[in-house]
Amino acid sequence: MRRLRAVVGAGLVFLALAGSGLSLAGAQDEGSRLGIREVDATDPAAVQVTFFYSGDRNDLADISLREDGRLIEATPAVPFDDTKSLGVVLVMDASGSMATGALIERVREAAHAFVDAKSVTDQIAIVSFNREVRLVQDFTTDKAALDTALDTIALDDDTSLYDGIVRSAGLFRDSTLQPNLIVFSDGGDTTSKADRAKAEAAVTAVGGTLFAVGVDNPGFQALAGIATATGGSASIADDPAGVGALFEGVQTTLRKQYVLTYSSKFTGGGSVPIELTLGTEKADAEYVAGSAQEGAASLRPQAVEKPSGPAFFRTSAGLALALALVGLALVAAVFSIGSSFFGADGGLGRALRPYSEGYVAEADADGDGKDGKGQQFAQTPLLQRAVNATGQFAERQGLLTKIEAMLERANLPLRPAEAIFFYGVAVVLVGLLLLGLVGSPVAALVAVVVVAMLPPAILSFLANRRRKQFESLLPDTLQLLASTLRAGYSLMQGVEAVSQEVSEPMGRELRRVVTEARLGRPLEEALDGIAVRMESGDFAWGVMAIRIQREVGGNLAELLVTVADTMTERERLRRDVKALTAEGKISAIVLGILPVGLGGFIYSINPEYMDPLFSSGPGKIMLGGSVLLALFGFWWMKKTIEIDI
Repeated sequence: MRRLRAVVGAGLVFLALAGSGLSLAGAQDEGSRLGIREVDATDPAAVQVTFFYSGDRNDLADISLREDGRLIEATPAVPFDDTKSLGVVLVMDASGSMATGALIERVREAAHAFVDAKSVTDQIAIVSFNREVRLVQDFTTDKAALDTALDTIALDDDTSLYDGIVRSAGLFRDSTLQPNLIVFSDGGDTTSKADRAKAEAAVTAVGGTLFAVGVDNPGFQALAGIATATGGSASIADDPAGVGALFEGVQTTLRKQYVLTYSSKFTGGGSVPIELTLGTEKADAEYVAGSAQEGAASLRPQAVEKPSGPAFFRTSAGLALALALVGLALVAAVFSIGSSFFGADGGLGRALRPYSEGYVAEADADGDGKDGKGQQFAQTPLLQRAVNATGQFAERQGLLTKIEAMLERANLPLRPAEAIFFYGVAVVLVGLLLLGLVGSPVAALVAVVVVAMLPPAILSFLANRRRKQFESLLPDTLQLLASTLRAGYSLMQGVEAVSQEVSEPMGRELRRVVTEARLGRPLEEALDGIAVRMESGDFAWGVMAIRIQREVGGNLAELLVTVADTMTERERLRRDVKALTAEGKISAIVLGILPVGLGGFIYSINPEYMDPLFSSGPGKIMLGGSVLLALFGFWWMKKTIEIDI
């Protein structure tokens, strides 16, 4: 009979070990014997990984550790008892049903055997529960005190299982012991104030592991669920005689814990994946660098569904911004409704506006800026008043004339007051939108500054491109104008004829000269206007030659040909200089891009190496100084190779 009991007990021990191995590993496959229990990374130079392995200890000589996918050299695994003390709370069911079949006696015998086999450094506490939860014995290493406490457990009605788990987990709140709970129950909870979720959260909060043992009953599944969620095991006995084997199995599992120590490159912040491999067995976990984490729940973070939309809009400031945007939408709606009842200016006001507001680049009905009348964006009276107020303010600041010159130079069909108004509104709206999306006022301000610089940069780019096109056509235009003069045309007739033949933008500007001359403006002044608008020194010299010839006389056609030849030679020289300085320009570009590209490459392959540059004070200072020095060097090289002809 004893041999039979020994065989049954050994079998139950094996089942308990297999079950505990499966639960502790968490993410491991069924039957896994390897799992990670704890990672202490408070000292990056000595990260301690606590794991269990239910196989032969001699196998640990072949264990390997990988951190973030890289093989790490670690110290040989040592038993857990050599580094830290084990803490165990025996949570005993003391309900009236435990008297059936002398179950309470079998549980006491198993608990006594557990206490007797404990290590010298292990500390055990005892908690009983029925209609109330009672701390029978606080943590102690005294076996005699523990045995006495077990014998004093008295039975009563009801079962406060979840309250008992919460009370037991609380014993580890200020403890340095490894938290373990062994819970025995023969039935489901009946009188607890806490529920299953609170009991599981209490164990998880202290990084504990719960081992559920008991006899077969309908309420055991809930207890087994807590054990699985906290990385423990759940096992049942078919009869009271098998209870002792269950406690032995849990104790064997707790005894077969080991600690590896290694040096980590991660110094703080961010999650770090690690993996243990021993033969065909694998166990992985994920810890936060610079912290100590216990329990399967903390080492395997659960994915939390993120709320949709920017996080900034879920704050009070975000709510205020959202209300402001709603207010702007209401204002836009009022403008739209107002436009239905109040029309735009009448025909007379629209016809006189070009003469009262100055020249606006022409735009056709399709908006391509070739033919037709200038486009007006402010159509409603309210919007027109806002544009007028913006124009008056800009005129007092001296900004209106500058914007008008830039728009004319770029040939954009916009009135300066409207351009300033819509530019300001767009910057404000984009700033509010970026503040909502980014959530950081500083980052939003930087982004707004960048966005605000784009329209002037685009306007300058369009103006420069148009000026270069104009100057490239200038020698041929002068040659063609000289040919018309030789053919017997007057200067006015020649300009009109050439304006119909040359390409844009030269043709448009000459047609404007013809229009202004017909309205009574002297031809030389109209031509000077082109030189001012296009910022063309070459054209100004041509106009100067025409003005001198008309005052002193001479062959104007021959003079224009000479001026055209001079411009052609200057353009040839300019291109020669550009070719000779191309190497210097490429060098400046390469030297300017190289640090940024090299830094981006290093950051992509090893972000941790670059983190101090962005996170530490000296790193930020060096980064800012290097950017300023690089910009200054780029500007210096540009000025060195820039030759004015």
